[in-house]
Amino acid sequence: MSKYELMFIVSPDVDEAALTSTRERVQSIVTDMGGQVEEVKDMGKRRLAYLIDNHREGFYTVTTFQSNADAVQEVERVLNINDKVMRYLTINLDQK
Repeated sequence: MSKYELMFIVSPDVDEAALTSTRERVQSIVTDMGGQVEEVKDMGKRRLAYLIDNHREGFYTVTTFQSNADAVQEVERVLNINDKVMRYLTINLDQK
């Protein structure tokens, strides 16, 4: 298993329940596929460097986890389908 860091930005239009649901969905995918979530950082609403989907702000979340590549692909697939997720980036922390 490799260690990954995932950062995703959710639209500022969502309510707290939808934001929490997205975070929990990511965590459940990782754990259901045999991985382990190490840390979830809610960075709150922050100003974006440039407009994304006509928004100047977004809710940032950073999740650090250990998992296999299949779980990463599934997380990215789910985030890509979710229309409230504006951007996401997954980094393999084991590769330098």
